[in-house]
Amino acid sequence: PPLSLSSLPVFIRVPFFSFQGERLRIPANKCCPECVSSSQSSCHYEGVTYGWSPSSCSLCVCSRGSVSCSAKPCPQLTCPPDQSLFTPEGECCPKCGRNGASCSWQGAPYRDGQQWNPSSCSRCFCSDGQVQCSVAECRQVACKPDENLVIPAGQCCPQCVSNPCLSAGKQYQHGQQWRKDDCTTCVCDRGQSRCNTDTCGPVTCDKGQTKVRRAGSCCDECAAAKGSCLYQGAVRYHGDMWNATGCEFCSCDRGQVLCQRAECGRVACPQVSKKRG
Repeated sequence: PPLSLSSLPVFIRVPFFSFQGERLRIPANKCCPECVSSSQSSCHYEGVTYGWSPSSCSLCVCSRGSVSCSAKPCPQLTCPPDQSLFTPEGECCPKCGRNGASCSWQGAPYRDGQQWNPSSCSRCFCSDGQVQCSVAECRQVACKPDENLVIPAGQCCPQCVSNPCLSAGKQYQHGQQWRKDDCTTCVCDRGQSRCNTDTCGPVTCDKGQTKVRRAGSCCDECAAAKGSCLYQGAVRYHGDMWNATGCEFCSCDRGQVLCQRAECGRVACPQVSKKRG
C-alpha cells in the first residue's frame, strides 16, 4: 500500500534520567537521542552506588541521586635528605625532587632533575639551574627508486614512503582507493594506479518496465516505465525509497513523493555495576 504522512506517528524520545554521569540528549539537527556526559554528575539506579572519576585528581561516588567527591589518595613518601616533595604540573600526587636550583625554559619553570621534551626531536634536563638539551639521532635511510624520503607529522626521523599516484590531477598515497568513473575503481600500488572496471550483464525488462541507468551507477536496471518522480533535481522511479534527511524517508508512489519521519528507538546508556568485597 502507498505510504501516507499519517500512517506512522512520530516519537521523539527525550532525556529522562541520568546514570553514572551520563544522560540522554537529542543533539541539534538530529533525531535520535544519545548518551552524553552530565556536568552535574547526578545519578540514580535502584539505590546501587556507582563511582567514577570526573578528573584525574578526584573520585566521585553517586548513591541514590546524591553525589560526594573526594581527592584521590596519594602514597606516603619519605624523601632523601637531598630531596624534597613537590607536585609536578598536571599531576595530583607529590614526588621527590632534588633540592638544586630550578631552571626556566621559554618562560616555564622546571625543578632540578626534571626532564621535558620541547619538540619531538629534543629532550631537555634541568641540572642545578642549568638547562641541558640533546637532539635525537636518526639512523641513515636509503629509499628505493619508487619511494620518497619524508618526515611524518609529529615524528622526528625521516621514513621511506611509496611514491603517490596521480589521477585527474589528484594525488593518492599507497593503498588509497578512488572511483575513476561510475564503472571503474582504482587503487594506488607503490606509485602505480591499478584499476578494475565493472562488467554489466544483459538486462531484459518485464512488460511495463523500462531500462534505466541511475546516477552514479554503472549498469542498466529495470524500473517502472510510468509514475516516476522528480525530487530535488533527481529522477526517482515508482517504488524507490531514499533517505531525505537524518530522520525523514521518502518514496516515489505513482509519480507522487511521500515522506515520513522515522521513529526513534530508546537509547540505553551503559550500566556498570560495582562488585561488593
